[in-house]
Amino acid sequence: MMTVLADLIQAKAKLDEVQLEAAMACFKPVTAKKNDLLLSENQVADKLYFISKGCLRLYYHNENHGLSTRFMAFEHTFLTSIVSFISGKPAPEYIQAVETSELLAISHHDFFRLRETIPAWDKVYIYILEYGLTVVTSKLSSLLTQNATERYRSLLQNNPELVQRLSNANLAAYLNISPETLSRLKSH
Repeated sequence: MMTVLADLIQAKAKLDEVQLEAAMACFKPVTAKKNDLLLSENQVADKLYFISKGCLRLYYHNENHGLSTRFMAFEHTFLTSIVSFISGKPAPEYIQAVETSELLAISHHDFFRLRETIPAWDKVYIYILEYGLTVVTSKLSSLLTQNATERYRSLLQNNPELVQRLSNANLAAYLNISPETLSRLKSH
């Protein structure tokens, strides 16, 4: 479980053995059962999660009392409410386990202490920020430029595993369409 994370950190930051050991000691294993909430709205995101196995979703409650999924994170990805994690202010969103998930969590305190004590750790920080920015920009672009059919076809082409792994309700929320529209799209 730790090996994949250590390899990713090494690929991004090229730490020496002592630095890598210090960084890895900050990550604690966490098991989240399906539907467990890891962050609720108005809580401060004080942990960054690395997903070893499973799936987490970042979502909002919208004004119609529905759910809007911002991101689905799978194996070998980091996830947190990044603005809350950086600022220490309450999050406007939730993080929930979509499947029973094996995670490695690092606290805000430990993450930013590593930035102070290991200069190369900034490369891990930049990687997480760049990945998040790319994902958010891509999702926003698809919502603004594609209709429901195009978003579904794009998902089938680029991330077909999502269709197998996610419930129809989660898939519809991820695509920002109604479950009825998803049902229609799947039947064509």
